[in-house]
Amino acid sequence: MDESLVAGEDLNGESSTCQINVSLSQVQLEEKEVEDDEEEKQLRNLAEYQYQLFVLSQYGRPIFVSSGQEDKLCTLFALIGIFVSRVKEWGDSLESFSAGDVHVHFLHKPPLILGVVSKRPEWLASQLEVLFEQIVSTLSRTQLDSVYEKKGDNYDLRRLLRGTDRCMMNCVSTWRSDPALYLSAIRIFPLAASDREALSSHMSSSIGAAKLDGVIFGLVLAHRQLVSLVRFNKYLIHQKDVHILINLISNNQSLRNGETWTPICLPKFNDTGFLHAHISYPWEKTDACLILLSTRREHFFALSAVKADIVKRVESSPTLHSNLVKSLEKPFTFDITQIGTGHDLLWYFVYKNRRSQQMCLSGARIPFVSREERRTLNRSIASSSFVSNSNPIIRIAFVQRKNKSILIRSNDKFELICIFSPLVTPPIAAVLADKLLKQLKNSEPRYFISHSPSF
Repeated sequence: MDESLVAGEDLNGESSTCQINVSLSQVQLEEKEVEDDEEEKQLRNLAEYQYQLFVLSQYGRPIFVSSGQEDKLCTLFALIGIFVSRVKEWGDSLESFSAGDVHVHFLHKPPLILGVVSKRPEWLASQLEVLFEQIVSTLSRTQLDSVYEKKGDNYDLRRLLRGTDRCMMNCVSTWRSDPALYLSAIRIFPLAASDREALSSHMSSSIGAAKLDGVIFGLVLAHRQLVSLVRFNKYLIHQKDVHILINLISNNQSLRNGETWTPICLPKFNDTGFLHAHISYPWEKTDACLILLSTRREHFFALSAVKADIVKRVESSPTLHSNLVKSLEKPFTFDITQIGTGHDLLWYFVYKNRRSQQMCLSGARIPFVSREERRTLNRSIASSSFVSNSNPIIRIAFVQRKNKSILIRSNDKFELICIFSPLVTPPIAAVLADKLLKQLKNSEPRYFISHSPSF
């Protein structure tokens, strides 16, 4: 095993920063740095954005803007660089400021400054963390830290990130539509427990039989969900690293055309080095993607043989192969009608198991069917989860509005957010939530992974 690549596996510690609220009038800028008229113009432009993420170097060089207009915002980036640098001179860090209903949040990860402008205040810091990890997945922290030392302060990092704009844009757009990102959880593909166990067993056996020193993980992903996971001995894969892999395959349709070998950094596993991913779609006309991860760059052909052996083992079991393909072709979600009487009052739910960091959610149903309706639904879930996680002492909350009611239940084991009809009463909502939790417990083997085999 190449220890240099796995030494940083436990990277879950977060650095603490001091948050300060800075009004724009407090930051005194010299005229020679930024003209007052230009400053006011740029700040007005900033306030016009409904939602915008951007990345610049700490030297003020544009790198990424979610609108795709990096060069048009050079002056604004220079202004932001001055703000951040000036506050840093005070021995502090500029985290956020608000103007009316516009919220601006910064994440300073030298040599980068990331920022988000949003009309909604929830999860802004988390969005920037996800975007930063997406950048690190392409470059690694080691390369990111050294590039400006080697190339100089004025280096254009977009040269190294060329071709990754789609992944970064998808990272931004998916955040606003997939609860798994802001809940920092993995969605598990619904599958009969016996079929999942058989698939995982075949994967583990094939990888183990190859006796390849350096293979770390094997995953099957489909429809942005985890189907199966196997791992080497004690190593664990973080849910945020799984999201990076999901984002990678979701933005590269060309990966479906054959077997691909690509380096990738998984920041939560080890942000200083690269793993090498063998990517294939072994079952035609399905969305199932097999990813085999190794520390060794010379393992492509060996892992290609492992992939062929996994396919052979699965197809040698007609029942498993048939069940797997059928499930992949017609994926299903948790059906709320399973809870029985009163199910019509429960419109939607999101459940997260805090211990496994896995989640389950219900399928689309009236009144959340159209894109705009589901966008509104997602905003409600994001806001509710933000309140729950920001106030851990709140174990249960019920909010009644004109068009819906929201029940939040949270403890050390799980987080549950239910969207009900506005006609539901708190006692009935509590009863239905209990019925839902009971049904989820009964269906746990289908919707959650309790064990990941090792090889």
